[in-house]
Amino acid sequence: MALSSGLSLPSHSSAGRSTWTLSWPLLFGLLVFLSLMNGASSTLLNDPDSQWHITVGNWILAHRAVPDVDTYSFTFTGQPWIAKEWLSQVLLAGAYDIAGWGGVVALAALAFAATFALLLRLLLGDIKPILAMMFTGVAIVLTAPHMLARPHALAMPFMVLWVAGMVRAVEERRAPNPWLLVCMLLWANLHGGFTFGLLIAGAFGLEALFTARDGGERKALFFGWLKFGVATCLVACITPYGPESILVTLRIFNLGDSLKLISEWRSPDFQNQPGQELVLLVALYLALSRGLKLPLFVLGLTHMFLRYARNAELLALLAPLVIAPVLARQWPGVRPDWEAGGIFNRLAPPAGHRALALSLALTATFAAGLVRFGNIAPPNDTAPNGALAYVREANLKGNVFNHYGFGGFLISAGVPTFVDGRAELFGGEFIKDYVDAANLRGKDGSFEALLERWHIDWTMLNKDAPANKLLTRLPGWRQAYTDDQATIFVRDR
Repeated sequence: MALSSGLSLPSHSSAGRSTWTLSWPLLFGLLVFLSLMNGASSTLLNDPDSQWHITVGNWILAHRAVPDVDTYSFTFTGQPWIAKEWLSQVLLAGAYDIAGWGGVVALAALAFAATFALLLRLLLGDIKPILAMMFTGVAIVLTAPHMLARPHALAMPFMVLWVAGMVRAVEERRAPNPWLLVCMLLWANLHGGFTFGLLIAGAFGLEALFTARDGGERKALFFGWLKFGVATCLVACITPYGPESILVTLRIFNLGDSLKLISEWRSPDFQNQPGQELVLLVALYLALSRGLKLPLFVLGLTHMFLRYARNAELLALLAPLVIAPVLARQWPGVRPDWEAGGIFNRLAPPAGHRALALSLALTATFAAGLVRFGNIAPPNDTAPNGALAYVREANLKGNVFNHYGFGGFLISAGVPTFVDGRAELFGGEFIKDYVDAANLRGKDGSFEALLERWHIDWTMLNKDAPANKLLTRLPGWRQAYTDDQATIFVRDR
């Protein structure tokens, strides 16, 4: 084991190895990076939130401060709102300012590649290369629908390191290494999911106490984990907003039934994601048929994924880290034997420094070419540029009733939104009223009442929105523009 920081990164002896030797983690990382870069526009940029994150990041860079009130919508302007993911937003904005959308996808692709390479290298500390690669491949399949250029991508490597450190501490019957607090510090400023990291630390601390061998060990573990837990909570508050970043997570879950109206907060759709269902069924079969003693933590991750599709990456990335040492204990034959022959062991980490340097140089050259000549940009579904061109040409002013998925695009264009992806700002009742109005599911006249209450002057909805059909019949409204992505109605004055 090459590292004593509590993360147990495996490292094969470099004696007699060529400096041109590749490694499995390096190859996996390169494959993920190149694949994501090659399909960047249709995958990483297929989410409207990427656009408002960049806008907020540029505001922070311009003002050298972080926002504390909303300035991007007209419905909640001036209301308290924080950019809890400010560091990710600054990094995404910096990448965009330097290299446009190509820079954004390169940064996100690099984060995903580093995450899966790191996961594989950590797994190689407990199980054979073939098993570690199978786990990593499954993780890629499960995570694929949520591989987006958003703040969670930049936080993933630190989440993996955090959980790996917790697992290793429990396995070695000690408190976690204090260096893990650096991961929490970065995670807390990169993505709001760090609150889950706080719960993870508590869960593993309880497991350490329950599995202690005697009273003396339990007492030592109690005080060790207690000190680490207190330090973790304090470090998690080292953000521009202090503990307010933690409270935002509670506001999101307080959205109640309205949460399921947002696509990523629904249960997984196995009809459109059959690969995820296949992975779960195969994993269930193998666990039951082989008598694998699954930790309770894995069942909790599975529940979280079945409840909210966006938690797929938690199950994909964290469950293998917990299962690998269990497999090694239950079946010692799956432990890695780096002295054995075979191609799998010849590519044990770490990679030779020359192979690493050449691989990174060639990959950077390929990525730079795509950034320069690949015309990378968000797809039209999340960036209706034709509709925006009409808005500017017609000089449309006043309040807009917009499609939820166009919110990030409008923020980036400087148009105050009716609603956008910042669900914690708008609240559950407002989001429900919006969805009911846009889909004509409210009481008769409720849509018209909403238009009057918010003094709506024009609408910008997706082409098939039910509200468009009603607008064609409403007196005082006319269709001004339509294309394959968006339709604009304007109030006659």
